[in-house]
Amino acid sequence: MNVQDYLDYLEDLEDTDDTKSPNGAAPKPKGRVRKRKDDVSDLAKHNVGALREFNPTYSGSRHEHEWIINYLGGFYEDSVLTDVLRQVKGGKEATVYCCTAGPALGVELIAAKIYRPRMFRNLRNDWLYRQGRDVTDAAGHGAWGRRQQNAIKKRTDFGQGLLHMSWLGSEFGTLSLLHEAGADVPKPFGHSENVILMEYVGDVDWPAPTLHSVTLEQAEARTLFERTMYNIELMLEHGRVHGDLSAHNILYWEGAITLIDFPQAVDPIINEDSYQIFARDVLRVCQYFSKYGIQADPQALALDIWRRSQVE
Repeated sequence: MNVQDYLDYLEDLEDTDDTKSPNGAAPKPKGRVRKRKDDVSDLAKHNVGALREFNPTYSGSRHEHEWIINYLGGFYEDSVLTDVLRQVKGGKEATVYCCTAGPALGVELIAAKIYRPRMFRNLRNDWLYRQGRDVTDAAGHGAWGRRQQNAIKKRTDFGQGLLHMSWLGSEFGTLSLLHEAGADVPKPFGHSENVILMEYVGDVDWPAPTLHSVTLEQAEARTLFERTMYNIELMLEHGRVHGDLSAHNILYWEGAITLIDFPQAVDPIINEDSYQIFARDVLRVCQYFSKYGIQADPQALALDIWRRSQVE
């Protein structure tokens, strides 16, 4: 069983666990899942044996522990991270963990974001964000050969794998570009085919919350609104539109913001629908800050920023 099949199995298992029969008992797993369970056990034993010394503090469920070992074990062997301390955020798209960093990184904590393959398979209107985007492999090499194009067009497992790596590689590249430009984004440290390691925002006990979940003073809200707009314009000047920006993916910590989640970011020059995507980002930010009495015309503001950035 390959890794993608393994993660698919875990998702099937989670769906089964959440479903109860009329008498309240957990339903019996289907035959296909039972068969996969045996395969997964063999895979887990093999990988745990290979990485026996990696025994993270946070283990979670048995299946989550196997997932951590499989995807973060290599970074542990390379001393990029030394421990996994806690889960920061879980969901159907990705799970984020707080990890202690290896000494060479020069920081105490890093965040490990592990994606689920189905996140990119089920992304709604993914074609909207893929316009003009190169499909690359895990190393960033182009994958536009005839075989790859056909696989992507037919949505085969191989084609889905190419798209998955391309989405993840695009996010890492965007983080690298924007961090270098001085945007308020996490510093990226490294990635693999299913993991991005980046700057951790918060402390061990209290990861940074999102803007959506905090209450701001009105004066602070004005400052953060202006800072968010500064970041939106800075990103545009460096050829990126976030594509899904809202108070749900802006972190707040000690009076500062950090923009996160960039897999769907688009190039405003290449993507034909980039202005509509950009204007939607501006609208959502304005809608959030309007509850603090900050009045802005999102349409006029988006057009003004777009023209100042000389996007053609």
